[in-house]
Amino acid sequence: MKSILFIGGDKRNLYLSKLYHKELRAYTYLLDNNDGDLKSCIDMSQYIVLPIPFSIDDLNVYSPLSAENLKIEELIKNLKGKTIICGGLKQSYVEIFEKNNNRIIDVMKYEELALNNAIPTAEGIIKIIIENTEITIDNSNIAIIGFGRVGKKVASMLNALNANIYAYDIKKDEVANIAFCGYNVLKDIGRSVAKMDVIINTVPQKIINEDCLKYINKETLIIDVSSKPGGVDLNYASKNGFNVIHALGIPGKIAPKTSAMYIKNVIDNILK
Repeated sequence: MKSILFIGGDKRNLYLSKLYHKELRAYTYLLDNNDGDLKSCIDMSQYIVLPIPFSIDDLNVYSPLSAENLKIEELIKNLKGKTIICGGLKQSYVEIFEKNNNRIIDVMKYEELALNNAIPTAEGIIKIIIENTEITIDNSNIAIIGFGRVGKKVASMLNALNANIYAYDIKKDEVANIAFCGYNVLKDIGRSVAKMDVIINTVPQKIINEDCLKYINKETLIIDVSSKPGGVDLNYASKNGFNVIHALGIPGKIAPKTSAMYIKNVIDNILK
């Protein structure tokens, strides 16, 4: 029987471990309990599932459900010759793990998971808007930067709530999609976002920079859902009183049970 170890992570990994306990020899470390010390858990397992994100501080493995910490260097020292299942792992860590004769599989590169994750991400964005503004979504002006998977899904949901949708993308085909969907096309993210109630960034590049922020009203809620370092100049924004929320890992916070099922579908295919 195949064996799998879940190390740290949020409730997604906790749900995953419980699902796999019914199907495989599944072990946990730095979740609700440890099934042994780190070395023995690794030795017992063929597949190692790392947390998403892997680390917040680049010192410790991300393990919010455990009172213990695990240094990344300690994990690297013990993790050799295994198949590692991860999500969005930095290339520098990929290279280190591969030097230890590990095989790396990044589930976030699977289109199926990326599409599914757009759903809880979009729902989470709506939750953030409701909790952090004093206006209705109905008839509000909302700009969406990046018309990819998440941009399309959140635009559709916000449109159903009667928001006025404005979207921006540098790709010509996506600009055409914005117009085709009946949304307003933003030609830039400077003056054109000045009157927005909410700005949602999905682009993992410093696109909302100092020059752009100078046009934005400080009462405007800016939600950045892009991966680190994010798409907003957070240093300038925080120093100058802009209302910015960098919302990372939304699927694991909003719908960990559903998100775990999405990940499990991908892992099941990997195990086959």
